[in-house]
Amino acid sequence: MDEHGPLGQQQTSSLEQFQQILDAAERIAHLGHWCLDLETQQIEWSPQIFSIFRREPGLGEPTFSEHEHYLYPEDWSRLQHAVTDCATYGKSYELTLHIHRDDGTDGHAQVYGTALTKPDGSISKLVGFVQDVTQKLTLEAALCKREADYRLLVERQNDLIVKVDAEGHFLFVSPGYCRTFGKRQEELIGQRFLPLVHPDDRASTEAAMAALYQPPYRCYLEQRAMTSQGWRWFGWSDSAVLDGKGQVIGIIGSGRDIHVRKLAELELLRTQRMLELALESGNIATYTIDFTTGDVCVDERYMAQLGYESRELAVTYDWWKTQVHPQDLAAFGEQSQQVLHGELDDFQAEYRFRHHDGHWIWLQDHARVYDRDPQGMALAASGLRIDVTQRKEAELKLAYHAEHDPLTDLLNRRGMWRAIKRIHAQSLRARRPYCVAIFDLDWFKTINDQYGHLVGDGLLREVARLFRDNTRESDWIARWGGEEFLVLMPDTDLEPAVGFVERLRHRIEVTDFCIEQQSVRITTSAGIARCHFDAESHDKHSQDKPAQDKNTQDEIVNRADRALYAAKHAGRNRVCTDSGGLCTDSDGD
Repeated sequence: MDEHGPLGQQQTSSLEQFQQILDAAERIAHLGHWCLDLETQQIEWSPQIFSIFRREPGLGEPTFSEHEHYLYPEDWSRLQHAVTDCATYGKSYELTLHIHRDDGTDGHAQVYGTALTKPDGSISKLVGFVQDVTQKLTLEAALCKREADYRLLVERQNDLIVKVDAEGHFLFVSPGYCRTFGKRQEELIGQRFLPLVHPDDRASTEAAMAALYQPPYRCYLEQRAMTSQGWRWFGWSDSAVLDGKGQVIGIIGSGRDIHVRKLAELELLRTQRMLELALESGNIATYTIDFTTGDVCVDERYMAQLGYESRELAVTYDWWKTQVHPQDLAAFGEQSQQVLHGELDDFQAEYRFRHHDGHWIWLQDHARVYDRDPQGMALAASGLRIDVTQRKEAELKLAYHAEHDPLTDLLNRRGMWRAIKRIHAQSLRARRPYCVAIFDLDWFKTINDQYGHLVGDGLLREVARLFRDNTRESDWIARWGGEEFLVLMPDTDLEPAVGFVERLRHRIEVTDFCIEQQSVRITTSAGIARCHFDAESHDKHSQDKPAQDKNTQDEIVNRADRALYAAKHAGRNRVCTDSGGLCTDSDGD
């Protein structure tokens, strides 16, 4: 809760625009779209379908079995068979159904369904449209009985009305049809309609027309046709005209310009395919959260990122919080509260999450709240999540190497300065002293000259190991440069620091380092500086800027360096403090 750069933002904006166009087109066409997820059995209705069935949106979408409430028994059976065939074999369907509405009225709806497949060919979802054709069917029935009224009605409406014979020759065309196609009635009567249809849509048009010769003698098809404005999409609701023997003698078609809606629909499907491809190729998981119930709806990639099978566990918001690394959960806790309480709409974070195997993985999370209550509290959000473990580990590795010496694996000068600044700030707040000691290996160049640089590097590694083994966990150690080492001792006064450093000096002096089958002995000189913040110095320093500068981290290190120089000048193999009043030789004097 980066996904997203400019490309992600552009896709989101495009989807929102297409959704707005689609909603507007559906309201105009009295047509709604739906989606059935075969894995979750969840159904999604567009707002127009709620309007068609007079169902309150607050009730939510019914389950598939609850659709029986809206249909006559015969039509319910037809719909069940059609959905089963579509889900099993990918067979699209189109049905005209007699419906019961929630307000007690009856009507008719044209239902179209088709299957969406995954890359592996399996069917994942069914999608389609529902159009309220109650008025159209009522008009068609009345028009069959009263031809005069039919003609009057046709000539005054904007929908395209045609009548063709069994071979597809025009018998009647409405004025609206003539205007749309830029032709006169006398040019069209007697001509076949099929040449006006786009070549790519002729086969599906002929198949739909063939269906009119069987009950219920109706069909719905969408096709492109060449109009005065070029190729445009039309939705046709066709009905067969039967003679007394039940033979088809003609076809009446009612067409509507659906060009805007169809282009929006096709663009939406294209965008959805592109989005799915982007999610798949980027291994981007998606999810939605219902904050009222705590339920989290996730996709397969979400579960795969965590090492779980698709339905191995039910993800909840509370469970998610228990799996986030405690340090990271606290880090974005304030942002989470701001999102929940309406101060922010977007949640963005990178955090560690417990994998099914028990190890931690790094996730990049971006979520947006899309539903709030009147008080502004978040009700629901959707998000994208990417596994960035490899990238994060690479960043951490680079950061580690940026502050560590590759030969000794101790902190380097850059890393130690960061530690000194942190300890200095903590000591300043707590008014507690700390000490810095700088060690220099005596006559180290002689080791390189006598045994070679390979032995010299090995000696540096062994001395570093000795420092690690003989310092406190709270101490910081760095290879300060060349053969120099720096030890930072937090919460330590001068006297114990001198004793501690003297013991390290003595340990180095008496150790036989075995390196490359060579026994090497070496001594070290050390200089110590103390930083303290007692009340007296604080009062004095608050009025005396030069005195205060003696306790800056830079000055502390400089004083330790001067003390080291004093130790080397006094004969090496000894420890000196920055006061100059204390020097110890190899005998501890």
